[in-house]
Amino acid sequence: MDNPEQNSIKEKGAALRLRLSDKWQDFRERMHHKHRFVVMDTDTFKETFSAELTGVNIFTYAGIIVIVMLILSSLLIAFTPLRGLVPGFIKPELQEEAIRNAQIIDSLEVVINQHEQHIKIIQDVINGKTIATAESSSTETVNEQEVVYRRSREDSLLRVKVEKRLKEQQQKEKNKTKKKRKK
Repeated sequence: MDNPEQNSIKEKGAALRLRLSDKWQDFRERMHHKHRFVVMDTDTFKETFSAELTGVNIFTYAGIIVIVMLILSSLLIAFTPLRGLVPGFIKPELQEEAIRNAQIIDSLEVVINQHEQHIKIIQDVINGKTIATAESSSTETVNEQEVVYRRSREDSLLRVKVEKRLKEQQQKEKNKTKKKRKK
């Protein structure tokens, strides 16, 4: 029932798994094989430092060194003026100054527009053209009879307060003038 092609595929898969497991086994053996790391003085050939290392130890030490270096460099950048060199980071002083400058520019643009309108009006007057005023340029006309004034409760209370103060001030002024006359 099995096809010769299927059998050869199965055999190739088994051979591949065997080779991979052999390579993995060889790799594990090499990683656990001990090596001696020695630092010697070249003049006296005296051993100054030695250590027995395996591949696993080397990867572990390298990983620890990389992590420590990343932490140190992050701290160095975060808590020193180097932070300003990071792209996208703006110093708070520069940001405040930029906002202040933008506000000044906006107010200057308004002043320039007002001056330009003023100059245009003066040129129109010199040339004898008619000048459009704010009242004549208004498109909406209001009939005084259509306007209905309604007093609110707050408005009435405010009026009463203002009238009291006015009467008190007038009374004080009358008293002052009477005192001056008596003297």
